[in-house]
Amino acid sequence: AAAGEVVGAGILDDDVPQAFSHFTYAESRRRLIVVDLQGVLNRRANAFELTDPCIHRADGRVRRGRSYGRTDKGSRGIVAFFRTHRCNPCCAALGLAGEQDF
Repeated sequence: AAAGEVVGAGILDDDVPQAFSHFTYAESRRRLIVVDLQGVLNRRANAFELTDPCIHRADGRVRRGRSYGRTDKGSRGIVAFFRTHRCNPCCAALGLAGEQDF
């Protein structure tokens, strides 16, 4: 799929990784977020294939804030994501609009 391709309901394929990150934050009860995803739309499987995740855990007490390896920036990483994240139609479809308190 070409970048910016519409995948349905006004949702662009570029919207999905951002919305997935937002979703992981909400579903983990604001304890972690999965970010830095690379993804492609696999039309034959009717699915996105997401790779290269980085996880930031809000509670940085375990292993000096690096529960998930060297790329885990803890709460700072979560704040950095939401500093640049703009909810998109996929976020809205998931009921996430405004779900950004950290």
